[in-house]
Amino acid sequence: MKITGRKKKRGQAQAAASDKQRKTIRFEWPLLAFPIMALIALAILYAVNHSLERRISNGPSSTQPGSKARVHDNRELPAVTNETSAANEGRNVPVPPSRRALLRTDPSKDRLPDADRAADGTAANEVQAKGVAGAIAALREAAEKGDQTALKQRLKEIVAMGDEAIEPLLELVAEGDGEVGLWAAEALARIGTPVAAGALLDVLALTEEGQYKEELAKRVSAITNHDSWPVLLDTVLETDDPTLIRAAGASLSKMADSPILDEIVARYEAATDEREAQRLAQLVSSISSPQATEALLSLSGDVSHSVENSLQKAAVAALGKIGSPQGVSYLLRKLEASPPGEGGYLFNTITQITSQQAHASLLYAAAGNKEVSAESGRTAAIYALKNFPDGQTCALLESIIEQEDNTAVATAAVRTLERIQQAAPQATAKADPTVTIPKAPLQK
Repeated sequence: MKITGRKKKRGQAQAAASDKQRKTIRFEWPLLAFPIMALIALAILYAVNHSLERRISNGPSSTQPGSKARVHDNRELPAVTNETSAANEGRNVPVPPSRRALLRTDPSKDRLPDADRAADGTAANEVQAKGVAGAIAALREAAEKGDQTALKQRLKEIVAMGDEAIEPLLELVAEGDGEVGLWAAEALARIGTPVAAGALLDVLALTEEGQYKEELAKRVSAITNHDSWPVLLDTVLETDDPTLIRAAGASLSKMADSPILDEIVARYEAATDEREAQRLAQLVSSISSPQATEALLSLSGDVSHSVENSLQKAAVAALGKIGSPQGVSYLLRKLEASPPGEGGYLFNTITQITSQQAHASLLYAAAGNKEVSAESGRTAAIYALKNFPDGQTCALLESIIEQEDNTAVATAAVRTLERIQQAAPQATAKADPTVTIPKAPLQK
């Protein structure tokens, strides 16, 4: 009986425990549902986020400076920044801080295919990448073969790609590979954006002195994209490399206009050292762009006033280089108004005029007009005619020699004609005995 009672109690206890366990299990399942649902939600969010990231990676994006960017041969190179490596040259040349931002290209524009993009099916980007890489490879091949027709076509295609072609072109230039590098530099110069100009200037600064650097400097001198003038001006002021200064200044001189000259004047007035002031004045004196004429006339001051500083004197020299009718008239009138002993630089400026557009104005002044006198402006104009050795010039000089009573004028004509005959004997054969003096250009 006792045993049976114990068994009965044991059975009851086991049944109670089993019943409790079933209740516990029924109670725990609802609690487990929450973490399971949370995990499912996280998985969905992860999938959506990953998909968005992959889509964004195929569109325009930016990366931090110094990040890696793929190039056409699938090697990895640092993105173009102010820290552009000079390892190949064994030295490091600092880049002007004001140009650093412009020297950064956007690696996302490289558009080279990789496994992730191929998986996403971004065919458009792959085609674009192959276009840049293919054009660069074709340029190299054409340069190596010396195929001028193909070179012109490849150059046209690459320039049309704009900033997207900068990095692979920069790589070719930095390799210093003769004709290939020079054609790549030509492409960068023709692209001419602030980024392209800054990158080419940077490579020029890192290149050792020699023929290759001189050839690169010629390409920099040919940059005509007006948007790049701030980069070029900063370079002129912030580098001590004479080749770099000369090349950037030559480019500026051909694109100078009122906005550029206004900035130069502002920097001249704010200059804190003589070196910077002299460099700015030298830059103004080299200007050859007709678009700068009005600004130069304004900077030069009234014809009756003496020159006040080196910048004004530089503006006068620039007017002589440009040789516009307005500029020639100004120089002649200012020479006439100069006190004795102060017009020497003006006289020399006039006699060095070589611009073809100045020829008619100089002929008219040499023959004598109301703006010039015999002893200054007229003789200066006659001496300047040595730079225009043609039949019309010779005919006028012969007429002056035969008819002029003023000794200074006649002597100037004799000397000028002798110089022309020595330098260009064929010019006198074209002289027309009937001299027709052109009418003076209308002056503003």
